[in-house]
Amino acid sequence: MTAAPLRAWLPAFLLTAVSWGSSFLFISLALRGLTPAQVGFGRVLVGAVVLGVILLVTRRRPRLTRRDVGAIAVIAVGMSTVPFVLIPLAQQHVTSILASLLNATVPLWTALFVAILIPQERATRAQVVGLVLGAAGIAVLLGAWNVSELPLLGAAFMLGATAFYGIGSTLSRMLLARVKEGPTGLSAVQIALSAVMLLPFAMLGPAPQAGTLTWSSEVLWGVLGLGVLGTSFTYVLFWRVVKLAGATTAASVTYVVPIVATTLGILVLHEEMRWHEPVGAVVVLAGVWLAQRTGRPRPGASASAVPVTAAD
Repeated sequence: MTAAPLRAWLPAFLLTAVSWGSSFLFISLALRGLTPAQVGFGRVLVGAVVLGVILLVTRRRPRLTRRDVGAIAVIAVGMSTVPFVLIPLAQQHVTSILASLLNATVPLWTALFVAILIPQERATRAQVVGLVLGAAGIAVLLGAWNVSELPLLGAAFMLGATAFYGIGSTLSRMLLARVKEGPTGLSAVQIALSAVMLLPFAMLGPAPQAGTLTWSSEVLWGVLGLGVLGTSFTYVLFWRVVKLAGATTAASVTYVVPIVATTLGILVLHEEMRWHEPVGAVVVLAGVWLAQRTGRPRPGASASAVPVTAAD
């Protein structure tokens, strides 16, 4: 298949990067009045409603068996339920800039879990080097030599979120190979299931104070931004890029998202970036580039599914 011209997919690519990159800003705003679980629930609730409206307008009703829904539920745990709580937890301890840079490690985790869980796709030498290089980049990114200022808790939450993204992405390749449903329908069901899972945890927290969710509240706009952009429309845009430009080009949004998030963190949230954070990010992204390289398919190996780019 011949790739579409640049003008056909570049606007969708840039909007995807801006939407996912701005999610870290929206999380920071939402956390000013909500608990991490409430932030996660709010974004999937809004995202589920938006995706449901898209399905109604396009008259595309998901046709799934109970087994399909069960598989999607398992994937939802890794791709949206757990990460959407862990990332706000992380941003209570680290800047949105550092959170976005650590989020770029998702492809490293995906490559690791693919190598572990899919025997037909053993890691190549380049991928192993990429994983090692990525781990070194994380150490530089966090400033591991300065133990007294090491943001251990926030980094642990953030890396836990990206690890779940990696597991969820790998499981999606294993469990959804035979599911005949479009990406919008799959995304809508996944996000709706995450909303059901997160509702009890959101209710455990204290009720938002009066005025927290009024139209003039930055908290509400943070949740709406997360749900409308980062958790619904962006999935549709991302898959448009996959269709028009190919999976490799679409996955390269991983390199642009941290730039958007860092710019917004500095300009809007007035956060400071330490010298070792961009240096570490470059090392991590170099590791990501190597980890995403694939060799020739092994005999009996199944065709690779479209890579899933997870971003907050």
